[in-house]
Amino acid sequence: MTFTSRLAALCVLSISTAIAVPLHGPHEHGTLAVALIKEDSFLTFRMVVPAQDLLGFEDSPKKPEQKKKLNDQYAKLYKEEALSKLFKFTPANTCWAYSADMDSEMLDYHEHTDNEKEKSNPKDVHSVGNAKGHSDFELVYTFECDEVDSLQITFNEVFPSIRKVDFYGKGELKGKVLRSLPADRAIVSGSELK
Repeated sequence: MTFTSRLAALCVLSISTAIAVPLHGPHEHGTLAVALIKEDSFLTFRMVVPAQDLLGFEDSPKKPEQKKKLNDQYAKLYKEEALSKLFKFTPANTCWAYSADMDSEMLDYHEHTDNEKEKSNPKDVHSVGNAKGHSDFELVYTFECDEVDSLQITFNEVFPSIRKVDFYGKGELKGKVLRSLPADRAIVSGSELK
């Protein structure tokens, strides 16, 4: 099954995979927040990471080099061939990318020229960040898996400023952190996924 057909098939999955629900999670520089959902043969990662850790900035991407960096990092997070650098499954080839979704104000940011009429709609973003200047990327990755002995989240190998991975329970990125691990040892055993 191709990535595209898997993505189309995902549309028929129930809302219980929590993909359609917008994420609003913690914001801590150097930390990747993760909530796992295991449903049948599907393993879904819901994640929040500060834009600072992915891009080196959190404000509106106005400069050409910021826009280029945003596009380059987007490819590292979203392209199917890049996912093997972010997640390592044991045994190898036991999981296949099923879908990926990403949301951030950074992706919708744009500027109007003086000649353009400003339109107001939900995707018309002219400024990025909250009142404190912070902005995040909200990521959802779903894999279809056979039996997994372990998995390692290896975002830190691609984004070195990520130093810690916080795991949350019940598929939600809120409440108490159940486990906090150094990013180079963010490993989950197969028994923890059952």
